[in-house]
Formats: sequence, C-alpha cells, structure tokens
Amino acid sequence: MNVLTGRIAEIFIEGGITKAKVSVGGALFKVAMMLLMEAKVGDKVMVESGVAISKVDSPEEEETSNVPGNPR
Repeated sequence: MNVLTGRIAEIFIEGGITKAKVSVGGALFKVAMMLLMEAKVGDKVMVESGVAISKVDSPEEEETSNVPGNPR
C-alpha cells in the first residue's frame, strides 16, 4: 500500500466524477474525490491508488506557525 499525503490545489469535475489535483512534494496528481466530497482547496488529504481516502488534520502545523522566528 502506497499512501501519499498532499494538499488539494484544485477541484473539478471530469467525466461526471469529482476529482482534484493534489500537490505532493511539488508534483500534481489527479485523484478521485468520491470518498471526500466535503474536502476543499487547501485541505491536506491522504491518497491511495488515485483516490483521496482521508483528510489529515495537523494540529502541530498550526502550533508551530505562531512560533517566533518561524519562516511561515
């Protein structure tokens, strides 16, 4: 099983199926969104075999974004 994690860059409909372009390490992958219809652009998701399977909540990312000296 190869699970990738990335951010949704775009959501669109192709052939009647809701899909998204997900950015993983700078590369864009086209994935089906049938399991995550509530996801939106900017959400972090896990992808398996071309299907977004879960949203990823990263509270540690939010915590570190307010640390002084953090470049974000």
